[in-house]
Amino acid sequence: MNKFHFLSLFFLALGIVFLFLGFLFGDVKAGFIFILPFISGSGIFAFLGFIFIIASIFLYLFGFTSIIQNDSYNNEESEIKPRKKTSLKSGAVVLIGPIPIVFGNSIKLVIISIILTIFLIIVSFFIFWS
Repeated sequence: MNKFHFLSLFFLALGIVFLFLGFLFGDVKAGFIFILPFISGSGIFAFLGFIFIIASIFLYLFGFTSIIQNDSYNNEESEIKPRKKTSLKSGAVVLIGPIPIVFGNSIKLVIISIILTIFLIIVSFFIFWS
């Protein structure tokens, strides 16, 4: 972790503190719409909380760009070594409502993903309908 990541953690904590103060003073409200949480507010605590959280996200992402730049600078100085050839196999399922979208480059992992998806649907059915 570099200095931008530490600074982003500090800003995130500061944003959460401001949002918590907003909850205490009644400026910030939270809830759920279906399964999605939301936070809304008006006032200085809500404003500062959201600004610090958004700034922490940008600082965190900027920290990765500085790591990549430093890494490429260090690689130019060292000798270039040939990389080993590797293969990556993947399979995934995206559920959009009741419609499953299955993709992958390995038929074995695609079948495993489908089986796990069916299992999770059955488990969620019993959890929500019991």
